[in-house]
Amino acid sequence: MGDKMKCIFLYNPFSGKGNIIKKLDYIKAQLSKKFEIVDFYETSSREDMARIAHEACANYDYIIFSGGDGTFNDICNCISKEDNRPIIGYIPSGTANDIAKNLKISRNIKKALNIIINGKVIKHDVGMINDRYFMYVCGCGTFTSVSYKTDQKWKKLFKTLAYAFDGMKELLSPTLVKANITIDDKDVIDVESPLILILNSKSIGGVSMNKRGHLNDGYFDIVVCKKYISNINGIANLVIIGTFKDKDHTKYYDFYRGKNIKIKVDDNIVWCVDGEKGPSGSVEIKNISKHLSIIVDRKTKLFEEEENENHSR
Repeated sequence: MGDKMKCIFLYNPFSGKGNIIKKLDYIKAQLSKKFEIVDFYETSSREDMARIAHEACANYDYIIFSGGDGTFNDICNCISKEDNRPIIGYIPSGTANDIAKNLKISRNIKKALNIIINGKVIKHDVGMINDRYFMYVCGCGTFTSVSYKTDQKWKKLFKTLAYAFDGMKELLSPTLVKANITIDDKDVIDVESPLILILNSKSIGGVSMNKRGHLNDGYFDIVVCKKYISNINGIANLVIIGTFKDKDHTKYYDFYRGKNIKIKVDDNIVWCVDGEKGPSGSVEIKNISKHLSIIVDRKTKLFEEEENENHSR
């Protein structure tokens, strides 16, 4: 790539209520403090974002972008397929911003840029569901379609509350999934569950449901909600307990960990992947350890703490 550090900034002009457009000169001035070459690209669609991100892998050291969890998933899918994977810098501007919460990146543009300029690079795990990559969650059952079915205008107006409004409809008639789950080719579990989640995240839909979860350690957290909580009280209690309390939750769900998970379900079951509509039917899910390089705050201790905890087990 030559001696000069090159970055490209990808942005949707309508992301974050259009605030990015107002800050372009400031963003370029800040990025120029670190990079000799700073190019900007205004995307016109998700397909356009994917195309330019793919092309950027051969031409840039860093890809900086603004957007929400869906945009991060698009970038993840583009870069993960490449042998040459530029370092990622992220300015969050979505609704739930679960990935930003995991990475402890502020959605304040000034603070996010400061992390990009002065932060450290960490290697982050990436998931793969069939032939599609994901960053933090895939799941099926009750609630999982809310993030991609909720009207965008309500998301902008009510943010994460919009998910709650739409989620109430599903609570009244929860989906029940029959699944055969194989974990790391040894543990086989037959379940009937209102909600199955495969997580590399502590936050889901803006809610800290997996507060005790582990990140970036080569494993997924697998959460299988128990059948008898497929009602308003049960699932609501799961969200509240996951958010506010730190104790054994086995009354509400079964918890597993694994690197490779095969899940057989009916063909009509649709998977949610990083908040977007994913594949239908049976899936194979793999953890690709330390696959992407991402800039985070130098003061963030999360990843070192995870590694130390794993070593002490």
